Amino acid sequence: MTLLATPHHPWRRPPPSASQHDLCRLLEDAAAVIFDVPPEKLRASSRGAAEVAFARQSAMYLAHVVLGMRYSEIGRLFGRDRTTAAHACQTVEDRRDDPLIDLQLEVLEAVCGETLCVAAAAEAHA
Repeated sequence: MTLLATPHHPWRRPPPSASQHDLCRLLEDAAAVIFDVPPEKLRASSRGAAEVAFARQSAMYLAHVVLGMRYSEIGRLFGRDRTTAAHACQTVEDRRDDPLIDLQLEVLEAVCGETLCVAAAAEAHA
């Protein structure tokens, strides 16, 4: 008896790397601080309270905007579906009309963008 190998599907992306996973955890932690929610609640499998869900959606949004990740990658990293990631990004974008939320997201984008630059520079010198 022979075992059939799983065929390679070029349209399927490999699982996220450890560094992507770490970056998404950083985004979650930053969103938890800005939106004043416990980080462990962002990582829960259930939706949680509205403020927790929005903080998680913001982290997903940052993964898309700052890291340039695809919805399917974001979904895998956050334990959600790609459509959930797309919905999160749309929800956050819609709420940017609120000046306070827009300011919070600008701060998150700047901090996360700067962190990426520092990490890339450190990796280049290693």
